[in-house]
Amino acid sequence: MVHPRVKRSIAIALFAILSSTPLSAVWAIQIENYGIGKGDTAKADITNAEIAKALSDPPNVPPESENLVRNFLDHTLPHLLADDERLAYQLGLGDSSSDPILIDRRLPIMLIRRDDVMKLLARTAESIDLVNNPNNWTKDKDRRLVPHRIVFSLRRNTSASDAASPSWSSVTLEQSGEGSWRIIQAGAPKLSRAMTLHKDKDTRINQFLLWIPDLNRHYLGKIEGNSIVLTVLFYDPLTRSEPGKHQRITDEFLQKLKQLYEKLELPKKLKGQTGLAQTRPDQSNQAQPPAQAQ
Repeated sequence: MVHPRVKRSIAIALFAILSSTPLSAVWAIQIENYGIGKGDTAKADITNAEIAKALSDPPNVPPESENLVRNFLDHTLPHLLADDERLAYQLGLGDSSSDPILIDRRLPIMLIRRDDVMKLLARTAESIDLVNNPNNWTKDKDRRLVPHRIVFSLRRNTSASDAASPSWSSVTLEQSGEGSWRIIQAGAPKLSRAMTLHKDKDTRINQFLLWIPDLNRHYLGKIEGNSIVLTVLFYDPLTRSEPGKHQRITDEFLQKLKQLYEKLELPKKLKGQTGLAQTRPDQSNQAQPPAQAQ
């Protein structure tokens, strides 16, 4: 038997790991493992036509990934919530422990990297190339595309009435290089509500979550022809777009992304140059090597 205080401590520790760890740090490991930024060695095996079809069709969700989510909801989560009511609120699940938690939708997550944005600006790619990289896809034994990351949108009604407004949450899974699945995030209620509020009204259209990690931006995406159309989830000062607005991947949009990348990099460059000047004052007039990213 585990003392209730010990159980509560374990619950708090697990919640801290799932919700407080910066996702950028978690995903950075996978970016390195899958070779992002080192060349698209696996890209020739995945065509844009295959990706367009995979994102237009219902997502290919391996049974083992969904089983992991259901096991978490049916067994792990009830133990975590039993001794800490506040945890349910923090995860976005409300205060009704009697109502079941239901899986509402399953969306592939497409991670976008800077190099792909630059290729589009250089006119060496088309918009769907943004999601055509080995960090986003693998193929199963039937040669069908499987997304490396899937977000399961969750809902729970907060009263006995089916008409009551549900509470929204999510569980995000990631596939390792060996093929196993793991939970990398639970909760994200604001993002989960936004994905539900601004989903396409046509239920026949399948969407995905597009994530630009180093710019901390999320959009819903859908395929139109061989292009990607985005839906803004939160007010975006970059484009002055309100939530729910559709955003095509235009030259103007990409240029603003590029400018934001450059603004974020500028403090690092200045810091690196300042450090070089301080350590090598006698060579201040000579060409300096580029500053290293911190």
